[in-house]
Amino acid sequence: MKIFTLQKHVIFSSEQIILFGLLDKLIKEQPHCYNFNGKSRYDGLINYCKFKFTYVDDCLNTDIIVLPYKFKGVNDKIYLYLNNLSQIHNKPLWCFYNDDDDSNYSITSNVTLFRTSFYNLTKLKNERSLIAFSPDYFKGNIIQQPILKIGYCGHILHGRKKYIEMLLKSDIKTDFKLRKGFWAPGINKQQARKEYFTNMENNIFTFCYRGAGNFSYRFYETLMMGRIPILINTDCVFPFWNEIKSKNIGLILDDDINFIENIKKYYEKNKNNLVNIQINNRKLWEKYYSPIGFLENITHNI
Repeated sequence: MKIFTLQKHVIFSSEQIILFGLLDKLIKEQPHCYNFNGKSRYDGLINYCKFKFTYVDDCLNTDIIVLPYKFKGVNDKIYLYLNNLSQIHNKPLWCFYNDDDDSNYSITSNVTLFRTSFYNLTKLKNERSLIAFSPDYFKGNIIQQPILKIGYCGHILHGRKKYIEMLLKSDIKTDFKLRKGFWAPGINKQQARKEYFTNMENNIFTFCYRGAGNFSYRFYETLMMGRIPILINTDCVFPFWNEIKSKNIGLILDDDINFIENIKKYYEKNKNNLVNIQINNRKLWEKYYSPIGFLENITHNI
């Protein structure tokens, strides 16, 4: 597959993984972007991109045009320039946007905008969901004799408080570490990260809810860890949902009606299959929600 971009303007970030074949070594990131063994969240991505993509200098000889950095809106000069090229030469323009911003953008039909935060109700036909990428912390452990226990490590902002209080008041066993704000203020970041993933590893279920943007890192991370999400869906847009919605990945609820009862019913219905659900969730993450899996799927039909 051939890609054209303005290489001198490339800024490598989580949005721009499709351009990582232009690198010879991975960019240096903050400590939380590496797992506890020192592996980057982009592990193996450079070699994959170099094998999968050819980066060309002529937009006439390309399959797609890619905005070289995080999408900045429709009035950005580079976006306008590439959008013009896209329309003149009938080449699709792909833009990537990892952000909490859920604003509506008037993108033209030749543009595909991959973004993290938006809504099913208002999404455009040419908007697609972008994965929120984390390092791979999975150690291969699957809980073999799972009981109904729900883990959660994080703050109680953005609407989470109501659900957390409902769980704490119920007779369901919980393992909660509640923080005072985003990124566990007052706690060493590496220690906070270890406690976060240890909590997820120790509990078969993890409570998931949106953050400041209408998406959940925790949802993807739960699948990555081979665990089962209990997700309150706030009209989120899930990547590759047509392929995944028929799978039993966990409990996805659109509201709080019978919240506790629905959790108990899900457990009773699936308690003899929870080991397989864990194993399959990990496989789904590898196939669809890992960086390489994501790229493999968005480029499959090009």
